[in-house]
Amino acid sequence: MLNFIASLFGYLMNFIYGIVQNYGLAIIIFTVLVKIILLPFTIKQQRSLQKTQEIQPLMQELQRKYGNDQQKFMEEYNKLLKSKNMNMMSGMGCSGCILSLIQIPIILGMFYMMASPLTHIMKLDASVIEQYKEEVNELKMNQAIEAIYASGDAYSSGELEERIAAAKEASYIHQRYYEIDIIKEKGLMNLDFLGINLGDSAINNRGNLYMLIIPVLSTLFTYLSIIMTNLYNKKKGIVQPKPEDSDIPMPDMRVMNIMMPLMTGYIAYSVPQGVGLYWATSNFLNVIQMAVMRAIFDKKDDKKEENSGTLSNVEYRVEKEKEEKEEETSNKVPEKKDSQNNVIVQKPRNQGNKKKSKNKKKK
Repeated sequence: MLNFIASLFGYLMNFIYGIVQNYGLAIIIFTVLVKIILLPFTIKQQRSLQKTQEIQPLMQELQRKYGNDQQKFMEEYNKLLKSKNMNMMSGMGCSGCILSLIQIPIILGMFYMMASPLTHIMKLDASVIEQYKEEVNELKMNQAIEAIYASGDAYSSGELEERIAAAKEASYIHQRYYEIDIIKEKGLMNLDFLGINLGDSAINNRGNLYMLIIPVLSTLFTYLSIIMTNLYNKKKGIVQPKPEDSDIPMPDMRVMNIMMPLMTGYIAYSVPQGVGLYWATSNFLNVIQMAVMRAIFDKKDDKKEENSGTLSNVEYRVEKEKEEKEEETSNKVPEKKDSQNNVIVQKPRNQGNKKKSKNKKKK
């Protein structure tokens, strides 16, 4: 399945590379086009997640208020969903999860394509790729043996033979990204992008600070998307509960907000720079996409609330407080029903006691 998706995307990537003749530019253009293709899914996903986040504080209030009374909680929860024009599936965030699951094979298919460009982009036969693999491995092996002789170190005959034997048995190309190694060594594609060889990885070039540009940008853009989400939630009055304040076990989002960008940066640091460039470009487009969609959603929400009378979170809380006060006052004041007119008459409690005392005096 993933190979099929990667192969389809490979045709598009091959077409773009044929025009621009640069692997880096082709990756950027390809990422933009894929984002456009996935835009309808992304809009639905963000819309569903936004609605789910908005009702989270209200749902937590209902949980604290009704505790173990599940029947009353579900009754009030259904009223909440109805006031927000939502159903049970969207309230549980299932719509957003389903859309995320749909996108996972697509994203993984793109990663497969980026990791194996000879197979999916250049469409080379497996036997040709294997031959290239052996040639590149042999070339690097000979370079390693020459480096042993050129080192000038004094080895005994036995030590020299052991080192040469070890050099012959070693593998000199990456187990996962060997196709990118082949492209770099054979010059099959133009991998130079702004002075960065997209076939290299930063983890194998620790002394070259220039190779840190793409991993740092990938980390930065991921962090910006998280910051934008938090600022938007704060603006909307959506506050993520702290783990110590919640009865339900949950991860500390403050730690996750730091760990996620660092993990993204480490991935871009470990993989070939071509894959890292795709990752950084995708994260950058996510930031722009999020800013535009949130601005559009806000305008649409304001219009919907004006036209359809949908309750905001603040309005919903005010309505609930009014209902609770009415219930409290109705429970405190006793009611007397007039049998003739079917009218509820409210009387002070001490009025009946006064009548009884008058009757006793008469007797």
